[in-house]
Amino acid sequence: MMALCDELITAALARIGEDWTCAPLDSGWLLVTTSHQYSDGDHVELLVRLDHDNVEVSDGGDALARLDLAGVNVKHGRARDMWRRLLRAHELEVHNKQISVQGAVDDLGWLAENTANAVANLDGIRLLVAPPRSPMFADRLVTLFKAEFEYVQESPQVRGRSGGVYRATASVGDPSSPTLVQAVTGESLPARRRALEHAFTMFSDIDGQLPTERKLAVLNEGDWRAEQINLLSNVAYVGAWSHRGEFLGFLNS
Repeated sequence: MMALCDELITAALARIGEDWTCAPLDSGWLLVTTSHQYSDGDHVELLVRLDHDNVEVSDGGDALARLDLAGVNVKHGRARDMWRRLLRAHELEVHNKQISVQGAVDDLGWLAENTANAVANLDGIRLLVAPPRSPMFADRLVTLFKAEFEYVQESPQVRGRSGGVYRATASVGDPSSPTLVQAVTGESLPARRRALEHAFTMFSDIDGQLPTERKLAVLNEGDWRAEQINLLSNVAYVGAWSHRGEFLGFLNS
């Protein structure tokens, strides 16, 4: 029976390892895609940097950014308690809004696995948030597209030049050359800034794969800073929910 147990564990570890990939970045970091997944199906990605006999593993700020976009505030209430409890359980710290840990190179495998597992667990905190009273902005946007276009693919996955994988809001229009759409929204000024930065990063990273006329960012109602909108407009057409006719016209052009 012990031989069977050993065989099972070896096979399981081999299968898990097939889902891990690693690619070097220009900044000296390694981008590691793990087998762990967020609640939306995206794989957890880590940044790893070696320095002689030491290693640093970071989530790049993804965990907090995703919770923020989901409307979760980890500074208050049950979300804060769960956030702190999980960080302690996984022996991780937060610096500059990034979950990170440092250790010896010999412990790299455990550090990466532990961090990826923690990030996936932390993403579950979003379940503590009460369901919104009205549909989320991305859902309203997709509903609008389905009423206007025959082809609408929800949550398409795209890979950037860096090797990073992104999940946009929708792919709309001509199936042979659809337009990639990202909903940009946030309840607070910091949340809106992070949403804009996420859209800019995604559209910049896939620049070259899609021309600007096939990339659309739609801003929800709110106080948006002009300089951020101008920056985003360098990599995508920027529309506003309050002027739906304009970005629908862009999609139909």
